[in-house]
Amino acid sequence: MNILKQELRMGRKSLIIWCLSLAGILVLFMLIYPSISSQLEDFQKVFKSFPIEFQRALGIADLQLNTILSYYQFPFTYILLAGAVQAMNMGVAVISSEIREKTGDFLFVKPVTRNRIISMKIMAVLVQILITNAFVFVAALITVSILSAEPYNVKLFVLITSSLLFIQIFFASLGLFVSAFLRRIRTVLPISMGVVFIFYIVFLLNETLKDDKLGLISPFGYFDLSELSKTMNYDSLYLLLWFVLVGLFIFLTFRLFARKDLPSI
Repeated sequence: MNILKQELRMGRKSLIIWCLSLAGILVLFMLIYPSISSQLEDFQKVFKSFPIEFQRALGIADLQLNTILSYYQFPFTYILLAGAVQAMNMGVAVISSEIREKTGDFLFVKPVTRNRIISMKIMAVLVQILITNAFVFVAALITVSILSAEPYNVKLFVLITSSLLFIQIFFASLGLFVSAFLRRIRTVLPISMGVVFIFYIVFLLNETLKDDKLGLISPFGYFDLSELSKTMNYDSLYLLLWFVLVGLFIFLTFRLFARKDLPSI
């Protein structure tokens, strides 16, 4: 439990910055909606004038501005991208920090097993992800409720906003696996951003090619907001694949960390 508290204490400042940044960006985007809704046809024509590849890259290919939740998908696409970077960053940093700062000997002299150590670190990452999602959810709910002139579909709102939780857990588990697998990580952010953007590029590529096999590679495709608004549910195949991959990454993290050589001072 002391390990969990220490990890949360160390990540407190970063967590606050990320929560405020994600919620702030989302709210700022949403505050533009009243201006857009008052000039609906003009904005729709502007968006449709872009090349289809550019529309997909911006997340506006199927964007309809007639309801607030249709517009909500547009800024939330970027929240998913930023949230993925945050989660990947936490997953990579929580183990690699022991190597960079050479604090492994401090951990291993404690009367706890390696499995206990990694369990507490994973728990710390999960707690921070849950706090982030709760903060974003409340900020989004308040903003949408205030700006919406008509009743909106609460189920769709919950599904869209909850996608952030699934995306973050996926990339956090991947980050844990990467940090346990790589021998030494000097800087965390370039790796986190690189991996996330590679997956996002694959997602954009699949949006153009519409290849079913390619769609299985990127987790952004598992929770495609435009498809979600049509089906009003998560795809069962993608959800199963998500569970399998997250479970696999966590399992491999435990196995690799049990044999990992952490340098001492």
